[in-house]
Amino acid sequence: MSINMSHSDPVRPRIKKLLLRLTILLVVFVISTAAVVLTMHSASLALTEDSQEHLLPAIHEHQRAAINLERLERMGDLVLYGGNVTLIRKNALAAQVLAFQPSFHFSPVAKETVRAAFELLREVRRTRQILLSSQFERLSDIEQRNLLLLDKSLQVRWSEYKQELFELQNKIISDATSLQEKNMQQITATNNMILVVAGTGMSLLLVVIVIIGYSLYKHLITPVTEASKALLALEQGKAFSPAPARYQELNNIHQAVANLSTTLNKLHTMATRDSLTGCANRGYFMELAQKALSKVHRQNLQMAIVMLDIDHFKKVNDQYGHAVGDDTLQLTTKWIQASLPENAIIGRLGGEEFALILPEMNAQQAVNFSESIRKKIAENSSDSSTVPAITVSLGVQVVREPTDEIDTLLSQADKALYEAKTGGRNRVILSKESNAKESEESPQNEKTTQ
Repeated sequence: MSINMSHSDPVRPRIKKLLLRLTILLVVFVISTAAVVLTMHSASLALTEDSQEHLLPAIHEHQRAAINLERLERMGDLVLYGGNVTLIRKNALAAQVLAFQPSFHFSPVAKETVRAAFELLREVRRTRQILLSSQFERLSDIEQRNLLLLDKSLQVRWSEYKQELFELQNKIISDATSLQEKNMQQITATNNMILVVAGTGMSLLLVVIVIIGYSLYKHLITPVTEASKALLALEQGKAFSPAPARYQELNNIHQAVANLSTTLNKLHTMATRDSLTGCANRGYFMELAQKALSKVHRQNLQMAIVMLDIDHFKKVNDQYGHAVGDDTLQLTTKWIQASLPENAIIGRLGGEEFALILPEMNAQQAVNFSESIRKKIAENSSDSSTVPAITVSLGVQVVREPTDEIDTLLSQADKALYEAKTGGRNRVILSKESNAKESEESPQNEKTTQ
């Protein structure tokens, strides 16, 4: 079946374009997020490596310098207050070793201060060696007093240097702590940034997934569901037309379903409707009549069947032609349908013969209704300028027993119609079976035949 597409139809994108866009969006996002995370991770690794190569050694150097300063103070006290020349020399040598340690090279101020302190200790060592040796005994009184005064002066100066070394030691420890805290802050900040980026990436990934899911639901799943519903509606004989889809392939499916629905409706009409009058044809009428009768039996309702025939219709065709005969059939159908109750059914069984299903009518109601139809057709045709004056004959039968079958009821209504035609036409006849039941149920009921 071909799909009709007018030139005014908008140009629709292909579904593969949607899938390609969504795929590119997902790939770009994943690659971008991965690149940012890897960059942050590389920065963290670089920061850690730089810390191991430079910062940690610097911190260790500061720590060693602080320890050496403390040892230098202790060695200086031993030199200054030692009572043994050998011990003084040994401690002075240890102080010299400490003063020239490379651990002080990171700070020119520390290096200069330590060297100055060591020079003071050298002078203290020389003075203390003289005081503790036999040489002191050979000095004059004045020289001894001057040497003692120098010793006291050196003690004062060493106390000042000790304070300076102590402050320097505290500064070095503080600097080392600052370096360590700064390093930890940088590493923590980098790790936090990685966590933030990763968390943001996951959140955005969920957003991207939601966008992709919504796009697929809106532009792919929903149109397919609509087409599926339309096909199910066609299978069940219900009307359902899917809305136009945005993408060409799905819109083609929707158009194909719509065209199929139109074609099936046309085929159904052709298969069930009389092409001239639009009434149910014989086969479809029998199907509808059987359903109506089944409902009557299930719910213990009333129903009447009427057979109707246009009197002397052959003369109409012979005298006025088949075109006028067709117009007569169409107008007759129109006049009947205008009077039918909402749940009534009309069918053309062939030629000029029609049948009516009248649910919820007893015999008397069906006869009265048929009589009104007979009069209306006679009056309308007499007043018509397009068709000749016509009359109709009608035979009425009602459902009497739960075992009644539609073929039997139609046959009995047809017999009543035949009786009406042989009795002079232009009249309504209630079947004998219905008359008998009506008499049993209501003995006072009149049998109307005209």
